[in-house]
Amino acid sequence: MSRTSSAPLPLTDAEIGELDDLLAAIPKPREALDVVMLDGYLAGVLAQPAAVPIEAWLPPVLDWNFGDPEGGETAAVPLEPDAPGWHAAKHERLVALLKRHHATLERQMREEGWFDPLIMEPQDDAGQPLGGEAAIAPALAPWVIGFEHALNHFQGLESLRHEDVPDLLACVRRHLPEQDEDEQAETKALQQEHPLKNLDAAIEDLVGNVIELADIARADMLRVETVRRAEPKVGRNDPCPCGSGKKFKQCHGR
Repeated sequence: MSRTSSAPLPLTDAEIGELDDLLAAIPKPREALDVVMLDGYLAGVLAQPAAVPIEAWLPPVLDWNFGDPEGGETAAVPLEPDAPGWHAAKHERLVALLKRHHATLERQMREEGWFDPLIMEPQDDAGQPLGGEAAIAPALAPWVIGFEHALNHFQGLESLRHEDVPDLLACVRRHLPEQDEDEQAETKALQQEHPLKNLDAAIEDLVGNVIELADIARADMLRVETVRRAEPKVGRNDPCPCGSGKKFKQCHGR
């Protein structure tokens, strides 16, 4: 699908590096996401059944502990442009890049039904690229951690009463490095029923599952909006809804 002139330009490789540097420059004690976790986080935000405004999704990007009662002194205070150790120009540039990446990812998920996740090429201790199954976990774990970070802040997706949501989430969570007993059991079953042989297969599986979750959420959103907008029919002899006191057939029903 061709991109319209009003569509946001995807970030270049240089801008992705700049975004990562700006996130890393956020002053302590805040712990900002890196670009890989950010990419997964934004996908989790966009997979919600209700639109999440930037005022809600931005603070957990700039501080991993935001909203955590035990997260420290900054956990309840969003990062401000004039915060000590920070700079208004850096903040403005950071937010601009974040908005563009969010908008690009939203268009890809909604219109194209596909996106290329930002992941780092995994390497062994000698600095050589990993291949096969060994490359999957180190490559995808940070991205899925970011996705799970979004689900921890916004519960709409997991609250959907759709029979496919639990299984789709299990397929995404199979890449989490830390799992409870139930998640470990589900991951083991998935590895037996649907093994992933290499990183390309794992990425295709991951993106497909996230897109399907987003489609389910979007369908629920449209259904709710349709119900909310539906209005009862007014009989011709009923009072006109405009409040004129006349019958509908003598007022707006004419």
